[in-house]
This record gives sequence, C-alpha cells and structure tokens, in this order.
Amino acid sequence: MASTNKRFEGKVVLITGSSTGLGAGFAKGFAAEGASVSLTGRNAKGLEEVAAECKSLGGKAVFTAGDITSDVLRKKLVQKTLSEFGKIDILINNAGLDLPANTILEPNYETFDTIHNVNLRSVYHMLGLCAPEIVKTKGNIINISSVGAFKGLPGLSAYATSKAGLDMLTRCVAAELAPHGVRVNGVNPGGVLTDFYRFVSPDKEKQAELFKVFSESIHAMGRGGEIQELVNYVLFVASNEASFMTGTNVPVDGGFLIK
Repeated sequence: MASTNKRFEGKVVLITGSSTGLGAGFAKGFAAEGASVSLTGRNAKGLEEVAAECKSLGGKAVFTAGDITSDVLRKKLVQKTLSEFGKIDILINNAGLDLPANTILEPNYETFDTIHNVNLRSVYHMLGLCAPEIVKTKGNIINISSVGAFKGLPGLSAYATSKAGLDMLTRCVAAELAPHGVRVNGVNPGGVLTDFYRFVSPDKEKQAELFKVFSESIHAMGRGGEIQELVNYVLFVASNEASFMTGTNVPVDGGFLIK
C-alpha cells in the first residue's frame, strides 16, 4: 500500500546497493512517499523486482545494473538518472561489503583492498559525481555506515576501518557542502538481517538462525534490527524534518554500543 505521507513528492533519489536488503527497503520507502528512484546493484533481476515494487507503490523507478567499484558504471548510473529524471535531490550511499574475517597475524591484503574499494573509494567517487547536481537542488546525502566504525573487534579491521573512514568522509563533505545548502549525514546500523550476511552461510535458514543467536548476544535490546526500522530513520534524515541536521553519524543499533 502506498504511503499517504508524500514528503518526497517530486524528489529524485539515487540509491546504491539497492537490489536487496536495506537498499531495496530504502527504495520502496522513498517511492511510497512520492519519490522517483534510481537503483543500482550487481543483481539485475533483483533490481528489476525492486523497481517494479517501487512503481506499484506510486513512485517512478529506473535501474542500472553493475559493480559500484567500476568508474564506467558510476558515470553511467549518474548520467542515466539525469537523463531519466533531470536532477538528483538525494544520494544514499548504501552499497557495502564485508568478507570472512582475518586478523593481522594472518593478513589478507587483497581482501582489505576489496572492502575499502567498495565501502570507501566508491563512495568518494559517487560523492564527486553527484555533489554538483545536489548543490543545484539544495538536496542532501546519507552515507550508510556501521557501528563497526565505533568499536574495535577482532578480525574486522578491514571492514571497521573502511566504515570509520566513511564517517570522517561524511563529516568532511558535510563541512564542505554546508555553505551550499546541502546536508550530509551518516547512519550507523547495528545488526540487521539482510543478504549482507550471505558470507556467513549460503543457506538463508542457517543465516537467520546464526543471526538470531548473534544478535541476542551483541545488542542490549536482545534482538537484531528490522529493515523497516532503518528505513524509517533514513526517511526522517532525508526529509525537511531534519533540516538542521548535518555532519552526524548516528547509531541505530539496538544498544550495541552500550552492551
């Protein structure tokens, strides 16, 4: 059912990593509130399905399938968004990656570079491509980070440092774009069950089982987050209701940091 709240009527939202999980949730949330959404990810079938759902919710949707680490894909994505919708109001940098853990005693340099390429380098490039367009619309940017940026954990150095770097990038770009009327914020989710956890096990039932046990132990609230809980917060930050908010990195983490 389409939302009766149309905070994003006439807005154009570009969302990376939007074929599944949080990105798909964000896309549907914006579409339900009247936005036109531009989607991207490596799963073309997933993108097609999400785009169809967005349209059924009352929004407009296009998608560009490909790897966000590709310079060609990023340029194609932005160009397609502009050719289809004429502008960009909101950028959600959601695409992210983690891989099986390694400690510094058994370092995997290739894994480190791969994770940083997705989680940090690609975001910097997307910001460079989209910021001039968002300055024109006086829009805003949201970078999806992680509570892993705040807390050192064994085996997560590659992922955690990529997200800590992303948080600093958020604050720097917020300072740079504030004089232009553009807000830039970060969101740091705790554990939310999405396809992000496919590296734990290829079996979805096994993923859910392991995630439940894991979530109960690491969150003060004793459970993992729901996708819609993150969607609700991101929609708020992107809306005019958060008009005095920029340069933040807010944990939405079920009490992970106080556990």
